[in-house]
Amino acid sequence: MHRLVPITAITVALLCCSYSYHSGSGPQPGRGRPTAGKPARPSKGKPARPTTAAASPSKPTTPGTRPPTRTPQPPTRSAEPATAPDRIFFGGPVITMRVDGAGNPIVAEALAVRRGEIVAVGERAEILKIADADTEQIDLAGKALLPGFIDGHGHLGAVALRSEQVQLAPPPTGTVRSIADLQRVLRADIKRRKLAGGQWVVGWNYDDSRLREARQLVRDDLDAVSTTHPIVVHHASGAVAIVNTPALRLLGIIADTPDPPGGQIGRRPRSREPSGVLADSAVFLVTRALPRPSDDELATRLVQAERQYVRRGFTTVQDAAAGPDDLDLYRRLARANKHEVDVVVYPVVTSVADAERLVGQRFGAWERSVKLGGIELVLDGGLQSRSAWLGTPYATPPPGKPRGWRGTAVMAAPEVEQILELAVEQGWQVLAHADGDAAADQYLDAWERVLERRRAADRRPVLLRTQTLREDQLDRMRELQMMPSFASAHLFYWGDWYRDVALGPARAARLDPAASALARGLLFTLQTDAPALPADPMLLLASAVGRTTRSNKVLGPTQRIPVFDGLRGLTSNGAHQVFDGERRGELAVGRVADLVILDRNPLSVRTDELRSLRPLATYRKGVPVYQARPPR
Repeated sequence: MHRLVPITAITVALLCCSYSYHSGSGPQPGRGRPTAGKPARPSKGKPARPTTAAASPSKPTTPGTRPPTRTPQPPTRSAEPATAPDRIFFGGPVITMRVDGAGNPIVAEALAVRRGEIVAVGERAEILKIADADTEQIDLAGKALLPGFIDGHGHLGAVALRSEQVQLAPPPTGTVRSIADLQRVLRADIKRRKLAGGQWVVGWNYDDSRLREARQLVRDDLDAVSTTHPIVVHHASGAVAIVNTPALRLLGIIADTPDPPGGQIGRRPRSREPSGVLADSAVFLVTRALPRPSDDELATRLVQAERQYVRRGFTTVQDAAAGPDDLDLYRRLARANKHEVDVVVYPVVTSVADAERLVGQRFGAWERSVKLGGIELVLDGGLQSRSAWLGTPYATPPPGKPRGWRGTAVMAAPEVEQILELAVEQGWQVLAHADGDAAADQYLDAWERVLERRRAADRRPVLLRTQTLREDQLDRMRELQMMPSFASAHLFYWGDWYRDVALGPARAARLDPAASALARGLLFTLQTDAPALPADPMLLLASAVGRTTRSNKVLGPTQRIPVFDGLRGLTSNGAHQVFDGERRGELAVGRVADLVILDRNPLSVRTDELRSLRPLATYRKGVPVYQARPPR
């Protein structure tokens, strides 16, 4: 149980103030963990004013240190009628995502919103006094109010495209348990859509580790589906794609085709003949060849994809791997006020030339509901496909690979360093995909070398996926003020396979080491990595807190974290990661009113109930964008 801090006149006033954590960020939580105790019991005190008290400036602190605590004077006057709120939420725990001086969660009784902004947080009776006849009063009836969720990493554009592609995931997401199942689903899609010969068939979320045959697909498996349609099937890791013979022919891939830099074209045994397997950067050979929907069609799919996110309580999402055309489309949707969420865009950079083409773009500033946040590097493949770059060999290599297989690098170290140097010069944030610890070393080494030569203020780099981080790497990340972003749902979906096949028990127990990061004071986020996994924040939270696999085994109990710290990874830390800590991520006066109502209080339910928590409503800038239908 958590000791929930009651809202008093002093804590109400604290909620009105902002503290500087790092340059460009809002107040960030300290490391104090919730302790057992009684639920919040508000004491007498006045509500927060609808205006934000000025905060005294504070010196930046290093990760893990709490900003200096000051005691602002409580408000002394109530709101004037002209400033009455549009909406008041009351009748349930308002989880502010702020803490008291001892690190305990501050939970309020009520919250008021006006013109998309939070104008009061505090006691129910006092906040209801500032309502007028036009104020909508929303009784939470015991349900919990939290900041809208912020995805630490994902691919909104890919989620949109996948809506018209074939879902090939194993249970519980899909129905594919064998190669025969996969072939049946693909044939059914061709028949359902009445595809003419030559039209592409695209499948996704295929996972060889969960197939009955426990082997990688090859072109022959897809030729058995059709030799008149080009077919591509994307692996759940995103690092591998399988194509059939017609697709190889369209792509011009033959025995003499060389591997692209940072990629591999799979070959038949004892032959140069392509097997149909494309790994790492070779996947781009097929993704670039796929027909792109019209802008109007893609815009429709994007808005539909955003609605999937808001149904889960997300109000800020990412599109990593977006291209220039995608960014233009996002901006057009923003100008037309079509977005259902706020979108932070990170183009993937695969070379210095790619990075140089971005010079002159407007980074780091919101353009209505879209922001070009920085760039992303992809330094290795995925653990699920055993293409992540490890320092120690895989316990069991993938088929066709020798013993001692460690995966491979995608980019050369000098190129990574050059790109980081340009990013520092231009003031860009850099995210890097590194599933393997060797890839993480490459990123850390490059940053350390660049910073020996250049000073950089609050660069806030991010290491994505970070599944196999070592303790010494976490120490280096703290020195660099680098944020890890954990795809904790991998523990549920693939934890058993990592333990039994890919890594062995010892390394699998350390996957996604959130507790080790927390012990060092590192701020971390939780990421969906959608569409590789469903955009399900409650599964992310449950996996980070309980670390339970599909077989109901706990994988690495010492890396479990408290619920409140997991919620930070979905709220305040997410805002900090995208340089938006002053505007969102906490429920405080002056913050954007991005809100989610959950059917139960995550701070009081049992750990094994976290995954079943359900968003009932999502508010973006104070306006409802999703409301669940009441059960019949």
